[in-house]
Amino acid sequence: MKFICFVLVCGLGLFVFEPIIPVSAQVPATDKIVFVSNRDGNSEIYIMNSDGSGQMNLTRHRENDYSPVWSPTGKQILFASERAGKVSDLYVMDSNGEGVRRVFARKKERKHPTWSPDGEQIAYYRVDGGEIAIYTASIDGGAEKRVAVGMHPTWAPDGSEIAFISAEVLIPINNGEGIQIAKPRIEIVNVRTKAEERISPDGFPLMFSPAWTPDGTKLVFSGISVEDLALDHEMRLYIVNRKGNAKPNKVKVEGTGSSPALAPQGDALVYQKRIPQGRQLFKVALAGGIAEQLTDKGENYGADWFDPAFGLPVAPQPHLLTTVWGRVKVRD
Repeated sequence: MKFICFVLVCGLGLFVFEPIIPVSAQVPATDKIVFVSNRDGNSEIYIMNSDGSGQMNLTRHRENDYSPVWSPTGKQILFASERAGKVSDLYVMDSNGEGVRRVFARKKERKHPTWSPDGEQIAYYRVDGGEIAIYTASIDGGAEKRVAVGMHPTWAPDGSEIAFISAEVLIPINNGEGIQIAKPRIEIVNVRTKAEERISPDGFPLMFSPAWTPDGTKLVFSGISVEDLALDHEMRLYIVNRKGNAKPNKVKVEGTGSSPALAPQGDALVYQKRIPQGRQLFKVALAGGIAEQLTDKGENYGADWFDPAFGLPVAPQPHLLTTVWGRVKVRD
C-alpha cells in the first residue's frame, strides 16, 4: 500500500471537586483572545481584545511558552512551556499572567492541552517513547489516564467526548521534536467508555487541529487536500459534520489558513496565516467574508478565544456529573 508521509515540526505548524482557583483570579470583562508571539525574541503568551487591540505579554519568561487555552470560567489559562528544561510540560496561570504553577509534579513531554467544559479535567498528548498518545488528568495533575493514540485533542462542548487527530502512521522523530504522519483522520473517543468513532474525510493527506463548533455538530480543522497539494502545499480551513462523514467544505476564507479557534458564540473564528511578514492572526465570520488581520509584530499563532457572555452554564448537567456548577457560579 502506498501513502504519503509528512513530517511535522512540533510547535512550528506545517512547516468535583472544584478547580484550584486563586482568590485574585479575575474573569476578563470583555471577550479576549490569548495567543503566542515571538516578538520578544522567544515564544511568549500574549492576550488581546477580539479586535486586535490591547496586546499584552502575560508570561515574560526566557524559555518558550505556547499552546494557551482558556479555562471555561476565563479565570485561568493553561499552556505548554519549556521552562522546566527543554522538555515541554503543562502550566496554568491566572488570566493576568500571575500565579504560574506546574500542573504535574513529575515532568513528562506533554503538549497541546485542552480543558474540559466543566473545568475539572484537561486533555493533552504525550510522547511516550515510540508512540504519541492522548491523556486526560485532573487540573491538579492527578488521575492521569491514557485514552487513545493520537494528537491535537479538543474536548467536546458537552464534555462526553474528545476529538483528536489519528493516523495510520504517527511516530515521534528527533527525540519528540518532530512527528512523521501518514493517512491522518479525525477520531472521537468517549471519555467514559473509551469507544472510538472515526471521522474520515477522503482526500486529505494532511490534517491538524480539529475544533468543535459550540453546538457540537461540526468540526473545523486545518488540512491539505489532494487538490491543495497539487496547487501550493498550503494549509486551508475546512468544516465537516460530526455525523454522516459528509464531504468537508472549505471555510470561506480568502487564501490559506490553519489552526482555527472558534468564537464562543460560534459565528466567527480566529486562525493563523502565513504572509510575507510571517505567521499572523486573522479573524473572519464562519459564514465567510472579508478577513481582518489582528497582529503584525513578530510572528503570531496558536490562538484561543474567550467571551464572558458565553461562560459556564449554571444549570446542572446530571449526565456529565457536573451538578456543582450552580453553587460555584453563586460564589463568583
